[in-house]
Amino acid sequence: MFFIVGTLLIAAVFFNQLREKPLTAKLYRQPLALLLCAGLSLSTMHPLPLIDWCMMITTLGFSFILGLIQGRYTPLLNRDGAWYLARSLMSVFVWFLSIPIRSILKFISIHYLALTPSLNGSSSFIVYFIFIAGFLFGRYSMLLLRYPSLLKNVEKNEQKLKRLRSAR
Repeated sequence: MFFIVGTLLIAAVFFNQLREKPLTAKLYRQPLALLLCAGLSLSTMHPLPLIDWCMMITTLGFSFILGLIQGRYTPLLNRDGAWYLARSLMSVFVWFLSIPIRSILKFISIHYLALTPSLNGSSSFIVYFIFIAGFLFGRYSMLLLRYPSLLKNVEKNEQKLKRLRSAR
């Protein structure tokens, strides 16, 4: 059963990565919301040991670097006067590469460094949220480094997309 659910989840992520997405400010709101949710969850927990903080910072750093790499290989399209993140098999490859990297980090910390993080089980979503937030921040930061004029166009892009959706 877990194999079927996992396969469906991976397929959904794969197709989501290949979907064109409009370049809007919403793209930066998603990682901010993930970090806020992780921060609120951390604030309700008992004080964490140093290993958990090191693991979260390392996870954020690695995911940001992977996001920068993915952003480097994410092309943009201008269609009907609005900018879109285009499909890219290379960006899908980098996303799939992030899965074993996250697992390797956890394996090294537990088996080679003999560190037992307390963020496991039901609280492991916090590390996952931090990973995804770093990944998205890296991706969109690289896009803004590659296309700095897009920062000015994000608001115009949202307005054009609203007009296009209302015209349909």
